[in-house]
Amino acid sequence: MVQRKRSDAAAGGSSVDAGASSAVGKAFAVLKTLRHASGALTLTVIAEEIGVAPSSAHSILGHLLAEGAVTQLPDKRYLLGPQLFYLGASFARGTPIYRSTWMELVSAAADLGVTAAVAVPWDGHHLILNSHRAGESEVAIPFGGRVPLAAASWGKVYYAWSGEAPPEELGKYTSVSITDPTVFAEAVAEAKRLGYGIDEGEFFDGVGGACAPVTSVYGYEGLASFIAPLPRVETIDAHVLGRRLAAITARASLALGDSDRFKFFGVE
Repeated sequence: MVQRKRSDAAAGGSSVDAGASSAVGKAFAVLKTLRHASGALTLTVIAEEIGVAPSSAHSILGHLLAEGAVTQLPDKRYLLGPQLFYLGASFARGTPIYRSTWMELVSAAADLGVTAAVAVPWDGHHLILNSHRAGESEVAIPFGGRVPLAAASWGKVYYAWSGEAPPEELGKYTSVSITDPTVFAEAVAEAKRLGYGIDEGEFFDGVGGACAPVTSVYGYEGLASFIAPLPRVETIDAHVLGRRLAAITARASLALGDSDRFKFFGVE
């Protein structure tokens, strides 16, 4: 099960603080700085961002370069390196939700002509492990990206199965986003009743879909989602997408030790 509780130091920004004063902490501060940058950065900018002397930043970058965690362009600017993808991809492939749903999810997305994605909770967001744009779907989802925990159908499913209380304040992303806590609580209860949540443009204008949870003997593991332009969602019917997902995730959950979402016929 993915650990969701993290300290402020571990979840914070790139600046070196009490939690990042070690060599490892400073190295991660460099990596976080490069992750949030819009392009390659110079040594001077990196040193300023993490609050250390240029000589210290140069030493850290030298170690990261040697490990392939960063790369250096001919103009001496720095970018994240392939080692991070190598390690991160191993994490994604090893998660219970990826192992138990991905191949069936991709096949179903191709059948429906929608985009599929899987995500796990991390650092106050849903972390997207992978996505697959099937057929003529116009919706691309960047893997490694993040979605706020309470956003649209993903939020309904998360709070329906994680056991956590929904937030008092909800973000407004589009004109139809649910911002009333009472209405959101009702949507969470409805998702729990149905086994999936639907989204009809609540997070991104013109885009909707459905998602369903994967659970295990340890509890909530993450969610699987189908996403498409609203006209496509309306043609298929969001509830059809939701039921298709719920079937996939219920089978995955059973394989992971959670039999509560399956109805068995017969007696022992």
